[in-house]
Amino acid sequence: MAFSLSYIFLYTRSDWNSMHSWNRAFADVALFFLIITMILGPLGKIHPVFQRFLSWRRELGIWCTIMVLLHLYILFKGWFYWEPIRLIIGVNQVTGQLDFDPGFTLANLIGFVSLIYLLLLSLISNNRSVKILGDKGWEHLQRQSGTLFMLVILHTTFFLFFFRFAQYNWLQKPFLVIIAAIFILKWAAFIITVKRNRPKKPEK
Repeated sequence: MAFSLSYIFLYTRSDWNSMHSWNRAFADVALFFLIITMILGPLGKIHPVFQRFLSWRRELGIWCTIMVLLHLYILFKGWFYWEPIRLIIGVNQVTGQLDFDPGFTLANLIGFVSLIYLLLLSLISNNRSVKILGDKGWEHLQRQSGTLFMLVILHTTFFLFFFRFAQYNWLQKPFLVIIAAIFILKWAAFIITVKRNRPKKPEK
């Protein structure tokens, strides 16, 4: 499924440079999987029927990590030429020379921190980690998925709206709609949870 989605995203940017279309395809699939994991939690609280799908989050998280690593591999091979300094400073699209771009630097640093979070969450997505960390410790780390999501949103926002050629990226409007939908779902889940757990007034 992951690679089928990658080819679909790749096809939608067939007029792009091959390297950029591939790296964006893998990044988009990773974002798609992360969004699904973030949606399943609130949906499970809104209605019990969605709780059967909560177990999917572990596998989705692992595939999200695989797609991110492929995204990074394509970038390092085709754009940064295995020179980490290019990831931090930036590369001129025309000359291929180092060209400092503060926004690019910040977005990539955020992306790097996101990758650390993602790898950590993937490494503990197994029963053995639960035994080692204990239920409380494991749950505490898993709750960092919210922090991961916010970092990914910041990283993605820069490359969708402020980076070179952003005007050619069709994902901008769907991205805004999805973010708004997740925000609404989370608040709906919060309100429903509060109502369910509100102490009943004693009968007179």
